[in-house]
Order: sequence, then structure tokens, then C-alpha cells
Amino acid sequence: MMPVAQPDGMNASAEVLRQAIARLNDGEPGEALALLQPLLVDLTPSVEARFALAMTAWKLDRLDWALSILQQCHEDAPDNGSVAETLASLYGQLGNLRESLFTGKLATALGSDAAIASLVPARFPAFEHAFLSIVEHPLLGKARRALADGKIADAVEKSRQHVAIEPDHLEGRRFHAAVLMRTGAPAAAIDALAVTAEQGLNPDLATIYARALAAAGEKEDSRQWYDVALASAPDDAAIAAAPIADAVWLGNDRSHALSLSQDWASRFATGAKAPVRNSASAPKLVIGYLVSAFVDSKDAAAVAAVARAHDRARVTVLGYGIGPYTSEENNALTGAFARWRDIGPLDPATLARTWSGDGVDVLVDASGFSAPKQLQALARCTNAVRVSWFGNPGGIGAPFYDASLGVADYPVLPMAAKTAAPSGDTIAFGADVVLPQLDEETVALWSSILTQVPQAHLLLRANDLAAGANVTRLIRRFGETLAARIDIRQAASSAEFYAAVDIALLPCLGASPRVAADALANGVPVVALKGEGPLKPFGDFVEGHGLGKRFVAADDDHYRNIALSLAASPVARILPAIETGAERLAQAVEELAAAINRQGAAA
Repeated sequence: MMPVAQPDGMNASAEVLRQAIARLNDGEPGEALALLQPLLVDLTPSVEARFALAMTAWKLDRLDWALSILQQCHEDAPDNGSVAETLASLYGQLGNLRESLFTGKLATALGSDAAIASLVPARFPAFEHAFLSIVEHPLLGKARRALADGKIADAVEKSRQHVAIEPDHLEGRRFHAAVLMRTGAPAAAIDALAVTAEQGLNPDLATIYARALAAAGEKEDSRQWYDVALASAPDDAAIAAAPIADAVWLGNDRSHALSLSQDWASRFATGAKAPVRNSASAPKLVIGYLVSAFVDSKDAAAVAAVARAHDRARVTVLGYGIGPYTSEENNALTGAFARWRDIGPLDPATLARTWSGDGVDVLVDASGFSAPKQLQALARCTNAVRVSWFGNPGGIGAPFYDASLGVADYPVLPMAAKTAAPSGDTIAFGADVVLPQLDEETVALWSSILTQVPQAHLLLRANDLAAGANVTRLIRRFGETLAARIDIRQAASSAEFYAAVDIALLPCLGASPRVAADALANGVPVVALKGEGPLKPFGDFVEGHGLGKRFVAADDDHYRNIALSLAASPVARILPAIETGAERLAQAVEELAAAINRQGAAA
């Protein structure tokens, strides 16, 4: 855009405002905002300038911002009828019947202001039209439609605006917090619910709050809110499943997680019958992957790799998830399935019948207790071999699963070349972890290593760790001195993150072996602590790839020694070739189904 010569003084301001509104009418709100900036730098910008900014915010679809500015304009110019009429229209667009009617009547009494009226964009609804078109909670409705269409970022923004405008609407807060959790933003979800939590929460809100606290590593507070939810709704299957899904973050050991799982199964997994397998003589094996949620939110790439690795001449691969296949949430699953079903609206009985109607021979469940309706449907399923993906708390089998995948079989996707840094360079330890993995034991281990390697720093992938409250939590755990040596890195992929890492420090806890698999896939050596069961999967995974003697520690001292040895020797950091595993695991799933079917036929 060519610069326009402007006269001085008040005429100059009027010309800028005219140009800004012209840009809005041309569909260029960004250009309008740039034009308005010089008029807004004063401590007390004019009502006209702020009014034009409100119209720009409206055009940018930032209705909460527009409302806030217009309300201030009305307070500063209470006798201006055009400001009042525009505010009345915006109230109507936001579903506020009472304020729209009151302010509209006031505008009629005050009359019009030609200067302000000239700043209203052409497509801004007249008060009468906005008032007659009022619907309840319109932004929340738009957020729900966006989520149904798979536009989760839009759902987050629309629901954020709804909460800002209607802070006392609990259902709006619940929806906003829930979609934030689906995007991996627990710190923001905690902020969305914290004010309401002070006044008490219903069981559903208490559960979401507990989930968010667990995902932020606040396990004591999370347990308390889970207790509130369970006490208020003891017979709600979804609420009872949530703390089991979070077992690893709540500090539950394997036996306790298994006990909770078995209790849930006895109470909520009804209707199971003896299996009646599909015919093994069918021309193609049909395998369904249940991906409505993930035990580890980044497991989608591994699940997709295994699903793609099936021989399509012999196998039909189906995906069962939430929302459209083309939605933002399902990007990592693109191209993995021949057919896709949105199972979000289905109840357990209908879902079980759907699998039967699809002729599914094998179901691989990547969700576990993160999707309790799926578990209830699996308990009803009589026609397919049911296989648990990695990370199932406590290793529960019946009545949900016929078999479980072993931790060591988690797929390592194709390796990237890694060049060791020359001796003497600053060492970059790194970890692609979430905040609850920074538990007391892990922080103590990593702190001692950083203390003993003063030239080293620790890179953490920005898995919500850069959020304001979580930065504070991170500093509190490591202390200010060591926290100054921690860098939070934004990275679009594990390859981008590990390109800057020399040695991957694996935490003590994990929802799946994914963290270790990603590091090895990118040619980065790892340090793992030997642990037992699915809540501490990294040692078993690394040992399963023949690297136990080099990279798996029996105790904390051994862990530190391995890390220090790798830091001192670039040669020790060079990895041998590692089998990728996706094709092998796909074949293992097919063979597992065949073996179980043979056993059933023999019986």
C-alpha cells in the first residue's frame, strides 16, 4: 500500500480514521489496525480513535476485545447516541438481550452522532437486526460447531471469548477448559477453572480441573479434586476412569493402578459375552485402530506408522476416532486408514455393534482409560481380537483385552543421522517431556548431573512448559540457579528438537515408551532408569533394543555415571543401527490375531 499524504492536526486524525474504516470495508482489518496505531499512543486517545479500534477488533472477530473497548467508549461518552447504538448492536450479537434492549432504548433517546456513525463499517449489523437475531450464548455455539468441524484452534478462541464475555457461565468454562486439554494446554485450562474452583465445582468441572492439575504435575491438588468429583458422582463411569488414565501422573504404583482398573471393570464393564470370532477365511483381515484419545498425546505418529505398514493387499485398516478425519487434531493420522469413522456420538452398545457390522477382526486400542466409552464397548465386543496398545495402567487384560503389546516393541521410526559434537563443546542434555514427568526423583537426578557438568545446559521441548504458570512451576522444582541453565525450545517435530540435543535424559515415569523411541530414532543416545511395568517403560524399551548395557541404569548413581560418561565422550554417544519396528509391529499384530483365532478354533 502506497503511503498517503496527510494534513496536520485534527484533519489528519479524521483522514486516518476515514482511511482505516475504508480498509475495514475492503476486508483489510490488519491494514486498518496499522493505520490506527499512531492515534492510540496518547495516554488518552480520542473516543473516535478508540471507537474505530473497536470496529477493527470486531472485524478481526475479536468480539471480547471489541466489547471491552466499546464499553469504555460508552463510559467516556455516555451522551453519544451512536456509541450507545453500536454497543447495543454488539450486545445483541453476543446474545445479551437485557443489555442490548436497555442500551438500544438509550441510543434512541440520545440521537445520532454523524462523526461516530461514519466510523461504523458497512457490514456491521444495525441494532434492530442484531436485536431480532439474538441467540443464547452465540460464541459458545460457534465454538461447538468449530469443534464438530474439526477446527479445534477456532473452538479454543471462540470459547475463550465466550468465557471473557460471560465469565459466570459454567458450561462455557467447562467447554473451554476441555478443548484446551485436547490441545495440550493444561496450564491455560487451570487458569480457566481456578476462579470458579474457589466457589466449588460440579463433578464434571472438578474432573477436568483434576486432569489439568495432573497434567501440570500438581498431583496432590489433582488427587483432592478427583476425590471431590468421585464423592459427588460415584457412579459416573467417565469420572471414575479419569484418575486411572492419570495414574502415572498421580504417583500410583503398578499394583494400585491395576486395583483401580479391576474395580472399574467390575462396576462399569457390563454385558461381556464369550467371544465369537469372525471367520478366518475372509479374503482380507480387517484391523481397526481406536484413536479417539491417546495414552501419550504424541503416540499418534507411531500408531499411524504401524497402521500404514500393513500390507493393504491382505489387510483393510480402519480408523475409529473423534471428529472428521481431516480435522486439525487428526493431522498426524492422515493416510493411515482406508476408512474412518467418527465415534464421538456413539454409546458403547452402538459402538460394539458398529465394529461387528464393519467385520473387524482385530481392534488395537491406543486410548485405554482416556476413552472410557471405548473400554465399555470393548467389553461388549465378541467378534474381534482386542489388543492393548502401550501404556495401559497396571497391565489389565480381561474383560477388555485379549492381548497387550510389549513395551520393547514400540516402533522406532526411521532414524536421522546424528553427528557427535567435538569434545570440549558445551553439552546439551535434552528431554521431550511434559511437566508431570518432572517429578521429585527425576528433578533430583537431572539437577545432580547439571551440577557435575557445569558446561552443560538442559533443553526441554515446549510441551506447555513455556506457559506463564508452568514456567513458575519449573523454576520452583529446579531452583533459580539451575533453572537459568534450562532452555525451553519450540519445535514442530522431534527431529527438529533432537537436532540440538547431544544426550537425551529420560524421566523416571512415562505414559508410553515414545520419548525414548523418538530420541533413538533421531540418533541421540539416551539415559534410562530401570523400572518395572508400564508406568516406568523406558528401561525395558531400551533393553529391548539391545542397548541396556550402555544406556540403562540399575539405580540413581548408575544413571548419573552413564550421563557423565556420555558427556565426556563423543564416541560413546554414537548409536548402532536400530531396527525401525513399524513394519515388524504391524506384522506382529496380524500374527497375534491369527494365533488367538487358532487357539479359539482349537478350543
